[in-house]
Amino acid sequence: MVRSMIAGVAGLKTHQSKLDVIGNNIANVNTWGFKAASFNFADSMYSTSINGSTGNDLAGGSGGKNASQVGYGVTTGSISTSFETGAPAPSSNPMDCMIDGTGFFLVGNMVNGSFTNVEDSGLSLSRIGIFRVDGNGYLVDDIGSYVYGYALEDGTGIPEKPATNSEWTVKNATVQVTPGAPTKISIGGVEVETTKTDFKDQVKDWITQVTKTGKEFEGFTINLNNYDEAKSTVNITIKANKAGAYANPGDGNPGDPNKISNAWGTGNTTGNAADNFAQTVIGADRVPGVDAVYSDELSTIQIPTDPDTGEPYDIQSYKINEDGTIIGVDTQQRSIAIGQVALITVENPSGLDKTSGYYYSIGANAGTVNHLKANGGAAGSIKGGYLEMANVDLANEFSQMITTQRGYQANSKIITVTDEMLEELVNMKR
Repeated sequence: MVRSMIAGVAGLKTHQSKLDVIGNNIANVNTWGFKAASFNFADSMYSTSINGSTGNDLAGGSGGKNASQVGYGVTTGSISTSFETGAPAPSSNPMDCMIDGTGFFLVGNMVNGSFTNVEDSGLSLSRIGIFRVDGNGYLVDDIGSYVYGYALEDGTGIPEKPATNSEWTVKNATVQVTPGAPTKISIGGVEVETTKTDFKDQVKDWITQVTKTGKEFEGFTINLNNYDEAKSTVNITIKANKAGAYANPGDGNPGDPNKISNAWGTGNTTGNAADNFAQTVIGADRVPGVDAVYSDELSTIQIPTDPDTGEPYDIQSYKINEDGTIIGVDTQQRSIAIGQVALITVENPSGLDKTSGYYYSIGANAGTVNHLKANGGAAGSIKGGYLEMANVDLANEFSQMITTQRGYQANSKIITVTDEMLEELVNMKR
């Protein structure tokens, strides 16, 4: 059979393969995190009619000749994937997130303990951040795979335990009044801003903000006692009062109650100076929190356990920050650090192999694979409340479809013309 027929058939098959790639791109135009592929043609094998030779510059010699070759059509050169970041799409789920950069999420089945070697973990990579918390408190994706990151170090990430007693005895408070600036009240070294002008209201505002349970303490009895005018210090007893009534500021105090009341006002303040009410000590029931420190090794991410109850914190809502930290809010309106999602960097993303769903496995040509914490560098940052759209360019896909269709038609024409030539050959003898 003539070579043109073989070349035409090869052209039809290869253009059909390119159309398959285009069709897959268009089919996934609304698939979260889908990465478009491009098809590249390559010449097929060649048949050499005349071999090339070098020239002979001696007397009587001839010049060099180029090889004469004819090909057998076209074949698939490569199918490459574009890992350009897709556009962000807002999501109503605060646990949804996307990577604004080149990194990947690390997901898969349970791996016991912690590890650092991603390539030997047997886990998959993903660009889709459709996350949730399962019944055991683990962070998982919508397929049910565990999401890996950095867990809390033991003894860290413990939230503040606010004072819960209905009565506090406080020694010495500081009210700072600076012209043109917010008034600040400090009790026990804890300073809050307040818009209140009366001292009793300022103390109430302080308790409301520090305990985070202001509705429980709608009324107070505030007794000022042992007032020392020379030192400008006073002891305060603050007691919850269901009736919401306040005792007279002078109750239980020696001396003129007006002096005591005035001592908490702005009369003793000049310029930027503060009322001199020294450092304070508050009730022992308030326990300060411990800042979160995250491990440098990879592991699953799970809701931590409350050291007071031995049970996981009762998280009511979640938020994922740009650095991948997951923060929950519990029933006491406290911010609870849960973990930090890891980002995976791949030296050659095109060396990854697509597997089921939207997962990638680490191929032989992927190069070096590392893990890191999101920092806004090349790997990117994490945008909470968004999902990544497909990076399919429909205009380009349709233009490619047109040229592919014309190429297919041209190759079919080669077959038709070759068929006519063969018909002429067969009909030479009638």
